[in-house]
Amino acid sequence: MKDKATKNGVKKPIFKKWWFWVIVVVILAAIFGNTVTKDSVEDGAKDTISSAEQQTEEKQNESTAQDDISFVVTNVPNDVTGNWRIASIAENIEMQDYALDYYKEYFKSDDEIHAIVNFNYKTTTKISVMGNLLDVSVYEYVDKEEHDAKLLFSGMLLKEYHVNKDTGEIEEIQ
Repeated sequence: MKDKATKNGVKKPIFKKWWFWVIVVVILAAIFGNTVTKDSVEDGAKDTISSAEQQTEEKQNESTAQDDISFVVTNVPNDVTGNWRIASIAENIEMQDYALDYYKEYFKSDDEIHAIVNFNYKTTTKISVMGNLLDVSVYEYVDKEEHDAKLLFSGMLLKEYHVNKDTGEIEEIQ
């Protein structure tokens, strides 16, 4: 009578046993399961920055504004100027009300132009600096515009505001 573990008198190699692969999978899951980072931005935006630089920038830029609204600011794919930044949210907020706080928290230079895509309202808000004012322009969201600087702000202009950087006063322009 032959042993189940042998065939023609030869033992099966360990890698052909089912329990060996279960152990390998459990060990790999334990090793790699804790190294996955939270994916906070669409994959297309992440392609523009090396993963090490991206993770560093996200840790530096992630914080909470008024009412616990978090923004993760990254570079815009295909931006030839290097001055465009993008963040995405899904909140019931009007960005003109948060523009000054956002500016103080996330702008590193007045040359930057920031886009905030609000998937809740299906809008894209552009914030840029004009002297002592913030120009806050709200555009209709165009599908996948957050993945390409050439598409960003290509929707119809819905509203435009100027926010005084000193007083916080908001003036509706259009």
